Amino acid sequence: MIRILIADPDPATRKALTLLLQRKLDRNIITEAQDVETLIRALADTPPDLLLLDWNLYGSPAPETCRLLQKAYPHLKIILLSVDAHDEPAARSAGAGFIYKGASPDELIAVLKLHAPK
Repeated sequence: MIRILIADPDPATRKALTLLLQRKLDRNIITEAQDVETLIRALADTPPDLLLLDWNLYGSPAPETCRLLQKAYPHLKIILLSVDAHDEPAARSAGAGFIYKGASPDELIAVLKLHAPK
């Protein structure tokens, strides 16, 4: 069972991702965070295996947040989500996977499976 945390300020995006993951990926525990404060609490309570982190989550630049989280949680897999496809190189240089929010559900699931812990 994989624990997935979706950290995105938009409730509609969190809900859509949760529904997609529940439908396409069996037997996962999915939690949500709407801001950095909630994200930190969720990580402290029960660190997930996979974090879907919105590029524009309030509080800190995504690549820097990614680097800090990787230091604190070395086994945490992080995928940055962005509405700008040009953010992909910065996500990769921060050690994260990347999903363009305009990608199809099948593309999103393929990226998740690629980065999901084995």
